[in-house]
Amino acid sequence: MNDSLIATCQLFLIPLTILFAAVGVANSRFVKLLVCVLATALAGLWLYRIWLWSGLSVIDRRTGLGIAGGFALCWALTLLHQIKSSFGGGQR
Repeated sequence: MNDSLIATCQLFLIPLTILFAAVGVANSRFVKLLVCVLATALAGLWLYRIWLWSGLSVIDRRTGLGIAGGFALCWALTLLHQIKSSFGGGQR
């Protein structure tokens, strides 16, 4: 696997993983919503970076997009849940 791709994935993977913990320990819905917005944007940036990367082999691109896409999907779903919870009067 491309060494610079590995370093780039780690650059995004570590903060996104830490932000999952931040959602769990946040005390208010507003803070959880802000963390989700930040993390969704960061995951989108990761997808954008891998998508536009020139010179990657097909397997490296698909692997990077799969990892980034998995995180982006999880964060998008978490964000949607927080929006519903914050504005729809749902559970924490």
